[in-house]
Formats: sequence, C-alpha cells, structure tokens
Amino acid sequence: MSGTRVDRGRRRLALGAPALLLGATVSGPVSALTTTPKQSEGPFYPRNIPSDSDADLTVFNNKRAPGEVIEMVGRLFTTKGQLLPGGRIEIWHCDVNGVYAHVGRNTPPGFQGFGAVRTDSSGAYRFRTTLPGIYPGRTRHIHVKVRGANGAALTTQMYFPGEPGNERDGLLRRARNPAALIARNEPGPPPRYVFDIVLG
Repeated sequence: MSGTRVDRGRRRLALGAPALLLGATVSGPVSALTTTPKQSEGPFYPRNIPSDSDADLTVFNNKRAPGEVIEMVGRLFTTKGQLLPGGRIEIWHCDVNGVYAHVGRNTPPGFQGFGAVRTDSSGAYRFRTTLPGIYPGRTRHIHVKVRGANGAALTTQMYFPGEPGNERDGLLRRARNPAALIARNEPGPPPRYVFDIVLG
C-alpha cells in the first residue's frame, strides 16, 4: 500500500487486531512450550526489501492483488510461555500463479509479496494478504522470518490445513514437528489462519 491509503489501512489493522485475536487468546500463563521448528529460507527472500512492506499485502501501487483475501494472525512466545512484544515478523510468498514478486518474472501489478510488522504489547501480529498459489514440488505455504526484541531469531514456514500437497511436501514431512507448522483455520470473512510462533 502507499500514501493516504497506507495510513488508513494501518489504522484499521491496528484497531482491528485485538478484537480479531480474541479467539486465539489464552487464560493464565502458558509454560513449557516447544520451539517452532526451523525451516529453510529458500531462494526467494527479497533481494531488496520493497519500500512498501506493511501488514496489508493485498494492495500495491494503488492496485489490488488478485486472489482470495486471507488474514494471517498469531502471537509470539518464548519457550517459557512469555509473550514477546516488539518482535519483527516478516512474511513473503508467491502470487496466485505460484510466482514470487522479485525473481525477474511478471507478477500482477497489485501483488506486494512481502510484508513486515512488529508484535504489539500482547505479542500479537496480523497480516492481510492473498492465498498463495502452488508451484511444482511444494505445497501451499508462507515463508516467515522472526526476530524477537530479546535477540532470538527464527526462519520457518507456515502451511495451510487440509492441503492435499501437505502429505507430499518434503520440507514439511522432514520437519521435527510438522503439526506445529500447520496453521489453525478460523472462518471469516475473510478466512483467518492462526499461526503462533515460539522462539527458543
């Protein structure tokens, strides 16, 4: 997004996030959490971080990206169950045709392909984006890079529940705990995928 539209969009995201995450909250402290499994960064991390890299990936250069709009939400934890405010969450993924925005091939004009946010005071984050496409050899997924305010870092991938390709995806199958990488789906609109992240 850009210009005034970015400001309005960011205000909507900031104001809406607490209410949207109510369904993902827990009562009381959480303890003895297992670190989210690491996954490879892959070859498609942006060579140059785009100037437009906010939490709303559905609009770029005042054009709307094609595809189904979804929300990706979650919270950032330590293994002791402490919430981590101020952590940086980056995501990147391919467009509806399975093409990444920065690899020298044409993508739709409205496709942003990369976004970054800081977790809020409750450790929560939220992105609005479009459902990624699928390309040969991989199931549907979103790349995630995390750096906590405490210095801990993690690169991983989020997968979608119920995808036929999940059983055949080598990276997912080889993960230490594949179930921890598959988001929980909540009905929309738009559909919401909850992906809590635990930093070691």
